[in-house]
Amino acid sequence: MGNFGLIGRSGFIIFFFIVSGFWAFSQVTSPLSSGVRYTSYPGEPERKDPVFIFCVPEGNNDFSVGELIATPPGGIAGWTFDWSKYNPSDSVFDPSFHSENNATSSTVTGLESGGYKVRIRDAGSMDTSFIAWVFVDRPYDSIRIQNFTCEYIAFNGYTGTTPFFYYDTTDNSSILLGNGVSFHWWSDPESSIPFPDIEINPVTYQPPYEDTWYYLTVIDSFGCSNEASLSYESIHVKADFEPDPSEGEAPLEVSFTNNSLNAVEYEWRFGDDTTSILETPEPHTYYDPNIDYEVVLVAKSEEHCVDTFIFQYIKVDPSTLDIPNVFTPNGDSYNDKFIVYGKSLQSIYVQIFNRLGKRLYEYTGHGAAIKDWEGWDGKINGRSEASPGIYYYVIRATGYDDIQYKGKEYTGVLYLYREK
Repeated sequence: MGNFGLIGRSGFIIFFFIVSGFWAFSQVTSPLSSGVRYTSYPGEPERKDPVFIFCVPEGNNDFSVGELIATPPGGIAGWTFDWSKYNPSDSVFDPSFHSENNATSSTVTGLESGGYKVRIRDAGSMDTSFIAWVFVDRPYDSIRIQNFTCEYIAFNGYTGTTPFFYYDTTDNSSILLGNGVSFHWWSDPESSIPFPDIEINPVTYQPPYEDTWYYLTVIDSFGCSNEASLSYESIHVKADFEPDPSEGEAPLEVSFTNNSLNAVEYEWRFGDDTTSILETPEPHTYYDPNIDYEVVLVAKSEEHCVDTFIFQYIKVDPSTLDIPNVFTPNGDSYNDKFIVYGKSLQSIYVQIFNRLGKRLYEYTGHGAAIKDWEGWDGKINGRSEASPGIYYYVIRATGYDDIQYKGKEYTGVLYLYREK
């Protein structure tokens, strides 16, 4: 998914309360707040007022969500509460906007960012005030495409927070509440390309091969968050395929599985001067063991982006010829036929003779048909069974690599046995 990187600036919903008088066991609380910080006044470092932070959820544009509760000691009735808001332009608290009489506590809701004072008094001599600052916040972020080509895509991401200030009401000096943001890139479908964790502008990497949603999540120092998203329609293409098999004897028939992504046009080059424009070409046959066949696939997307995949190499086995000198056609399904074993043979001619020079069997094969040859079953011209004994073979063959198998080396004795 991605890592977090820290950058500056701030923007949240926060409440500050400054106690102007001490009254043991009295308190101003905010149970619905997202967290609490404390003020720091340069002229009064010992004065620590609570700061209540409210996060505005994504999609909610109502920033009047602050709530404060004032509770005097004892939890008994008979108290008067007067709430007013601080006006930094005039350095004073405006007239009361909410009052309650003969109450045990007082709650104000729908508060915007700013400073608030509550005066609490009873019928006797108890009279004190508390000051609170309310900041309502949501960090902001956005994503836009900076540039894209067939080779890459680049995004710009923007994140930050709105600065918030509270005031020292003794001299109206403003104090910035420290804040920062961390961010997190992710995508759906998930990307295997690592997103940056320090630099936010720009994000550049290999492009996706399918339509993708990109997300940028920002979280500020107080835990408030926001998320921006962007839908990207891919123009990119990836060429890819698998041959099966990639080596073997001739004639070697190879099938190709096309694994390309987001392609609409294809050009295959099979390494032997033949081509195809089919998405899945017909199986292709290779013959020459002397050539390493390089297969190329060029894929093109609907938006004309092009990618090329090269497979090195399709290999055809050199020709071989292996001639047995004994077989036992006795019906036990083991070594019942005289078969010449070869690889990559282009043609073969086999003759079997008895000791008197009479030809008993003959076979001629070419190309792929040689693989279907079942061999000599020990019968004279396919009819009566030949007697056990010594026979002679004469073989001539040609490999696809032009090797000639003929002459004395391929004329020899064959023993036929029938005992089980």
